[in-house]
Amino acid sequence: MRRLACLIAACAALAGCGGSDERPARSPAAASGAPAKLPPQATPQPLNYVAGAKAALAGGAIAVVDVTNRVGVAPRTLDVNREQRLSALRWTGWGSPRTIGRGDVRTLVCDPNCARGTLEESTATIVLSAPRTCGGERYYTRASMTFEEQKTGKTRAPATYLRMPPC
Repeated sequence: MRRLACLIAACAALAGCGGSDERPARSPAAASGAPAKLPPQATPQPLNYVAGAKAALAGGAIAVVDVTNRVGVAPRTLDVNREQRLSALRWTGWGSPRTIGRGDVRTLVCDPNCARGTLEESTATIVLSAPRTCGGERYYTRASMTFEEQKTGKTRAPATYLRMPPC
């Protein structure tokens, strides 16, 4: 399967290298020696502050931004990736350089695919760390999570993501 994908990519690349003597038209900027314009920056998505988060940040608290752009200070729920949501979180050491949260995790098991997958529930531990300042406010920037897989009893450490507001 991988060879097929590489072969298709190679064919696509070579298709653009045909035997034509035509040269691509140059843009007016390139002809004048002016630098080409860059495409516009992606539009940052707005942050969704949970109740009390803005006031807590203004008071010097550290917040976290989850993958859905929800901002919270010691939040009870946290979306850590596309397939997992933490809930009923209880935090130890919030506001320190490293905080630990324990709670429940719901995992979408994408077998045979995500649309037909099942939800599994378990307990999880998440560690947030590396607070950084952005626009005068502080946010945790790193996360690691572990949970026990219900069916096998194995401990898993899935990819866990946080967002930073645009600084």
